[in-house]
Amino acid sequence: MRAQQSSPGAGAARLILIGTVVLVAGAVVVCAYVFLTRWGAQATTPRQAGPPLPLPQTNTMPTPAVPTPLPKPPEASPPPAPEIPKDAVFYDDFAARDLFAGRKWIATRDEDFKEAVTDIVDGRLRIRLGTIGTRDDTVKHLGIRSAEPVVGLCSPVEVSAEIDWNNQANGCYLQAGLFLCPTATDATAAKEKDWLKFEYVGVPPGKNARACLSRRKDGNLRLLYNEGWPDKQKSGRTIGKQLVTLRLDRTTIEIIENGKPLWGPEPHGCDFARAYIYLDVCSHSNYPPRELFFDNVFVRKP
Repeated sequence: MRAQQSSPGAGAARLILIGTVVLVAGAVVVCAYVFLTRWGAQATTPRQAGPPLPLPQTNTMPTPAVPTPLPKPPEASPPPAPEIPKDAVFYDDFAARDLFAGRKWIATRDEDFKEAVTDIVDGRLRIRLGTIGTRDDTVKHLGIRSAEPVVGLCSPVEVSAEIDWNNQANGCYLQAGLFLCPTATDATAAKEKDWLKFEYVGVPPGKNARACLSRRKDGNLRLLYNEGWPDKQKSGRTIGKQLVTLRLDRTTIEIIENGKPLWGPEPHGCDFARAYIYLDVCSHSNYPPRELFFDNVFVRKP
């Protein structure tokens, strides 16, 4: 049987179809290649990290305000010096650092001590003495005296001083005295032949004391006032910082304590015209260090 032959028009159409398919396939391949080489590279290339974005702040505290510095206060000026009495003929508030620099005072000392200090502490005269281990047959005196006889008894005169008993835990056989003595010594006025003495005397067994006034004339001792002891004030009394004023004239003396009359006026029996001031602390043996204070000593003509 003879094969059927195709027409020439059908062959040409087939060739055109095949060519079109080939072109479309090539275009698809090209497009696929471009897509893979361009976008695929971008997908696989790591993105460069930029600066980190700030995180949103929550519950933030306000920035505290810087306080304005306060103005610097002016430096405190030193306290004014006490006013010297206008009518004072002698005065010392012990404001100087060196007690003996001005030659106003002379040190006095008698018998043996374990410890003996005479100096200025916080603007006051301090007399400190310890007697443990010292001789039992001696009474010890430590203090100062005026370099000149500054008290004249021919006319009315006042002699004043602050005496601080300093809250003694044991004031037994302790004495804080103010002597008026016509003679000068570097030991103690207590051994001179003539003097007038006011003192606070410690009362056994403890803290109390009593006031005492005595006189020595030509070596003879006489007690003028002792608060009635031994019939009265057997146990003494509590004392602290005492302002003592002795008002004297040619024949009499009155004791003023803290602005109030304590005794007198009564005859003192002294016949000297001028006197040195002695500030004196006295102790027996075998006592630990004890200290007393004096301040604002002055002599004035009323």
